[in-house]
Amino acid sequence: MGWEVLPHHSYSPDLAPTDYHLFGFVKDQLRGQCYETTEAIQEAVRQCHWMAGMEFYRRGTFKLPAHLEICVKRSGNYVEK
Repeated sequence: MGWEVLPHHSYSPDLAPTDYHLFGFVKDQLRGQCYETTEAIQEAVRQCHWMAGMEFYRRGTFKLPAHLEICVKRSGNYVEK
């Protein structure tokens, strides 16, 4: 997509698209389900990733600049949704 990768703290839930966008979606999809094996959980998560589709990931990535701006304004302090 021609984007420049910017460095950020090694762990920052405010700035990691997987934390603020993807994990919430997966958690919502799997809520209330019971799985017998680790493999069954892994397959359910793979299905969530596939079901989300490219547009889901695109929207999450485009939300990152706003999260970066808030984080900078708060001097790196935690940012809630």
